[in-house]
Amino acid sequence: MQEIIEQLLDLLKGIWNKRWYAMAISWLVCLLGWGIIAQMPDQYQTKAKIYIDTQSLLKPLLRGLTVQTNMNQQIQLMVRTLLSRPNVEKIIRLADLDLYTQNQEEFDALVNKLQKEIKFFRITRGENLYDLTYTDSDREQGQDILQAVITVFIENSIGESRDESDSARTFLNKQIKIYEKRLLSAEDRLKNFKQKYVGMLPSSTGDYFSRMQNSSKQLEEAKLVLREAEMQKEAIQAEIDGEVPSFGLSPKRMMAQMETPYDARIEKLEQDLDSLLLQYTDHHPDVGSVKRVLKSLKKQRDKEISDLMEEESKTNANSNYSLNENPVFQQLKITLGELIAEEVTLKVRVAEYEKRYLAAQEKVNTVPEIEAKRKALNRDYDIIKTQYDEFLSRKESAAIAQRVDQTTDSVQFKVIEAPRVEPKPVGPQRILFSSIVLVVGLAAGLASAFLLSQLRPVILSANELLRMTGLPLLGCVSVITSPDQHRRKILLIMSYFSLLLLLLVIYAVLIGWYIMR
Repeated sequence: MQEIIEQLLDLLKGIWNKRWYAMAISWLVCLLGWGIIAQMPDQYQTKAKIYIDTQSLLKPLLRGLTVQTNMNQQIQLMVRTLLSRPNVEKIIRLADLDLYTQNQEEFDALVNKLQKEIKFFRITRGENLYDLTYTDSDREQGQDILQAVITVFIENSIGESRDESDSARTFLNKQIKIYEKRLLSAEDRLKNFKQKYVGMLPSSTGDYFSRMQNSSKQLEEAKLVLREAEMQKEAIQAEIDGEVPSFGLSPKRMMAQMETPYDARIEKLEQDLDSLLLQYTDHHPDVGSVKRVLKSLKKQRDKEISDLMEEESKTNANSNYSLNENPVFQQLKITLGELIAEEVTLKVRVAEYEKRYLAAQEKVNTVPEIEAKRKALNRDYDIIKTQYDEFLSRKESAAIAQRVDQTTDSVQFKVIEAPRVEPKPVGPQRILFSSIVLVVGLAAGLASAFLLSQLRPVILSANELLRMTGLPLLGCVSVITSPDQHRRKILLIMSYFSLLLLLLVIYAVLIGWYIMR
């Protein structure tokens, strides 16, 4: 450890021995650097603030009628592309900066410079308030550049909105023409298909299978009605065959219409029997008694009616009354004729229904394929029609949106602060640069002294000589200085530190001057 300390002391002694070189280098570097800093032109910052209002009053009123674009995303895209090369070239031409360039290289360098130095950023998150800054040595030129930036930004937003509207309208018109042709073609295919399979397609009465089922149902109903008509005809014929000339009444009708003394009693007993059955069972004695009496009365009534019928038959047989002159018989003949005509009609109807049903059964295998083709054609037509209607609706919405953009401003740009130059320069950072120059100058002096001590070493102690030669040291001879030499040595040291202090004083004066500007 002691040896390391001795080596460090010898190193410092070597640097101290070359101190005047270090002082000269430090003064040279500091004066040269401070002079360059003093000659640097002042940089003035130009600021501007703009507010972008996207909350138009018409937006809630037109919601659902027009295409609502996300203006915030559109603005963010314009902000990110504001400093693109095409926009910066517009800014240069608006500010007449291209007049100061001689060739393409200088113009490209100017474009790169503006892209780096123009600052455009949002002040607060969530609000469309933006701050524009630009720093330049020319105050008026900085204002012109920021004004050009604002102009280009507003023009780009308006122009981009119009370009998008024109592009959207062109696209919609093109798509409408395409889908109109496809829609006409689909309509022709569907029309030809319906004409070809006119009897096998669904209608207001249902599809093919529903109609076939309906035909089968109609056939069964027609057969049932035919059977009913035939049974009615047979019944009328049988009644005609059994008719007797008894005032136009048959024996059955005569029996039904005859009245006897027993009818009232039979009706009364039937009512009593119903009342008893509501209270008792069939085996109750009272019920059985009433049933026996009622049975006996009915037998007596039937016997009396039979006697009357025999007497009436004998009377009719002895008379010359003609059956054809009986009005009931004549009415039965008329009814029979009507039933025969109706039977013929129903047979024709049944034959027609059978024909339809058999024809439908013959086509039952081809109908599913035809139905599938019809559904496919309808599906294609519906899809094309839906798209066509959608494009027409979008076209109308785009037209309304374009008219709104032409009559009102959906986005309003408000310049909160016009481009304004700060009264005091913001650059260059002379205080910082001067401090760096001082540090660099002192470091350069120390480095030069160190290098000189290494290139031109001087032995300053017995230990250093011992390390360098490795030979045994016999003795040392001390230097005895006179008082004049001692004073001169002290004066030189004071001069050295005075120069160092003077260098620091110059630095302090420069800093104070920069602060007071």
